[in-house]
Amino acid sequence: MNKLLILVKREIVERLSQKGFWYMLVLGPLIVLIGLFAILKAADQGKQDIKVLIADPGQIMAHRLMAQEEKNVHYYFIDDYLELPEFQNAKAYREFDVLLELNEKVLNNKKCFVFYRDQLGLDARIQIKFQVERRLEELIAAKYSNLTEQSFREIKQGIIFDFRDLKDPKNESKEANAWVGFIMGAFVLFFVGLYGMTIFRATLREKSSRIVEVLMASVRPQQLMLSKIIGIGLVAVLQMFGWIVILGLGFEILQQTVFVDIFDPSNWDASGPQRLNPLSELVFEQLNFSFLIVHFLLFFIASFLFFGALFSVLGARSNADSDGQQFLLPLLFLIGFGIFSGIYAIYFPESSLTGFLSYLPFSSPVIALIELSKGVTFSAYIELLLSLLILIACAFVLLRLAANWYRKSILRF
Repeated sequence: MNKLLILVKREIVERLSQKGFWYMLVLGPLIVLIGLFAILKAADQGKQDIKVLIADPGQIMAHRLMAQEEKNVHYYFIDDYLELPEFQNAKAYREFDVLLELNEKVLNNKKCFVFYRDQLGLDARIQIKFQVERRLEELIAAKYSNLTEQSFREIKQGIIFDFRDLKDPKNESKEANAWVGFIMGAFVLFFVGLYGMTIFRATLREKSSRIVEVLMASVRPQQLMLSKIIGIGLVAVLQMFGWIVILGLGFEILQQTVFVDIFDPSNWDASGPQRLNPLSELVFEQLNFSFLIVHFLLFFIASFLFFGALFSVLGARSNADSDGQQFLLPLLFLIGFGIFSGIYAIYFPESSLTGFLSYLPFSSPVIALIELSKGVTFSAYIELLLSLLILIACAFVLLRLAANWYRKSILRF
């Protein structure tokens, strides 16, 4: 046991002494944050010149909004309820881009629904909210108080505007969440492949330089193999933890400064840009990142043990770097297969093949994180834990087999 700990320490010190590790520890998450910022800002783009049909069966607004005419947003009224299928398909309403529903109790419940055909630009959303809310404030102040409109605005509560895609009026679609889970799962296999290659090259380098013959004089082959997997694995977890901390701080800074929810009244007096588009809302509001990160680390550790055993055996059986590249192709193909299985699971979540892939060790990390991102019931969560247990069991079985293969191959030239 002491020899194993010494070897593990040796692997850790060797990796930590490399400048590339520290560069990637800092630059990696910064690059991710810059890319995320660019993507979120790009999501501000959307349809700007729109026609809004306001369904006002109680004639609360009396066909009137603000006196100031907006250039890009045009309003029309209908004094009746309008069913969503009729608005979506009827020829008479196809010219309208948005349906804004005002129920007869909107002055009390302060909530209205906005259904759009195509994704709206953020400025268009702000204009709709501003104009409709100002008119409702005027009506509430006149009906329920003796205050002037300005005095009422100083003590008012904001109107809730629920923007929904006309194709998914109940907000049942979780495809965007699924893609976030896919990215996290692909990250697991990417890091596993990256550090698995480190195990492979370290084993091959020691074998080619005959250092391994000296080590075999005092330690067993199984100990040498485990020391590489554990040592390099701990370094990978350390780098992953550093990424999580830096990315978490970056997310918090972006949320508090750039992507503030402009539809939340508590943020109306905040200084600086106030932007919360649908994509940033997904990143900052809808996803439970603390829950996802815990499972991300669990699947990462289990996957690393599983693939680490395979990479170490390939390194032990290879006689030269060119020879090793031949053996690596099938293993890299399996990692790619795991990533692409996640894409299949997003588009065909209920298929029997997706169910099978969710238990296969090569693909279960990606599919599990996709399901967790979408949200799971208790029974579905139990099934995901079962897939994790299968992955861990396969990892330990493979480690036992790999130890035997490693012992037979490490001194063979």
